[in-house]
Amino acid sequence: MLNNLTEAIQWIETRIKFRPKTDLERMKKAVEILDIDLSGIKKIHVAGTNGKGSVCSYISYILIEAGYKVGTYTSPYLVRFNERIRLQMNEIEDTELFDLILEVYNFNIVFEEKFGETLAFFELLTLMSMLYYSRKKVDVMVMEVGLGGLLDATNVINYDVSLISSIGFDHMKQLGNTLESIAFNKLGILKPGNHLITTVDPSLHPYFKDYVKNLQIDAEFYTLSDIERISDLPLVFKALNHTYELSLIGEYQLLNSLLSIAAIHYLFPNIDEDIIKKGLKKTKWLGRLEEIAQNVYLDSAHNTHALDSLKKTANHAFKDKEIWVLFSALGDKDIAGMISIVQSFSSRVVITSFPDLRYQDLKELAQGSIEYIEDALNALKILRAEMNPNTIIMILGSLHFAGYIKQHFKG
Repeated sequence: MLNNLTEAIQWIETRIKFRPKTDLERMKKAVEILDIDLSGIKKIHVAGTNGKGSVCSYISYILIEAGYKVGTYTSPYLVRFNERIRLQMNEIEDTELFDLILEVYNFNIVFEEKFGETLAFFELLTLMSMLYYSRKKVDVMVMEVGLGGLLDATNVINYDVSLISSIGFDHMKQLGNTLESIAFNKLGILKPGNHLITTVDPSLHPYFKDYVKNLQIDAEFYTLSDIERISDLPLVFKALNHTYELSLIGEYQLLNSLLSIAAIHYLFPNIDEDIIKKGLKKTKWLGRLEEIAQNVYLDSAHNTHALDSLKKTANHAFKDKEIWVLFSALGDKDIAGMISIVQSFSSRVVITSFPDLRYQDLKELAQGSIEYIEDALNALKILRAEMNPNTIIMILGSLHFAGYIKQHFKG
């Protein structure tokens, strides 16, 4: 039995993460047994290598501004477990989270007795979100894919619109080593009759078009050529015959916000453009070029694809600044490739460590101009003491690292 929220979170986080599967039958059985009723709820599905969280956030803030009751399911979290399940973009309350975990804890026992196997971590978490949004009678569910798409637990239901933000190299062990294999997995969220909106790189458009043609799916494709950038700080652009200003910064937010606007236009065509603009300006999303102190930015870029996008931001928004990077990453990433990109847009790179079970010692990478300072908070303190008004510090490499800094940095 789980006695408190700390025990409950520890229990669910220690469930098996990746269980080999060839279909979604286990999740379908669970949804059926729990009798989860999602009828009457508009459902938006968001997949992609990077940008999913920002897209979910833009859409949610716009819909809230328009007067809708919105449930937003994202992963992983930056600081608190509660971040994963939001209502009106507010984190789920501790008491409600505890009750939900306790419910799936007991259900997991029943499920094992009936079918001879337990449910995995993300399956349990997704069931919790569906139960919560069903009971809260939300108008809209914005659901972020956990990993891939085809066999992701969120893919057990049908959606009113499917969004794919980007395709890049990440989680290759689970999704394959080519962009096409990764794309195939993410396109697996589509079902006959769905509507797809995507901002993937134009090089993948022929592959996407062949795929959707077989499913009789309408698809919209948007690229940077559809955007006229007006300024970087704040980020202002023109697209779809309107001018928009974002509260978030970063080159990648151009396509993320455009994808979100297109999704609103498709699913809620009666929402006024002024509402969309207000929602975009109100949007918050922690850990995406978040300024945690003057000229100190925290970003959760954790793969080469995300860092390539960040490089474009550095070259535009901070072109007259000297960029220093504090970097740390988890051992299952292409660390050498990530550092190579970081070096291409920064004049100083400091590698550091932080407490995480998947962290592997990066000290051996401190060669040539790359420095190593073991304690991350001390490293940041040293960099801040040595920076000048023309210096920008970026903290990069891992969402978990960003969360650690966010939680412990005192300013």
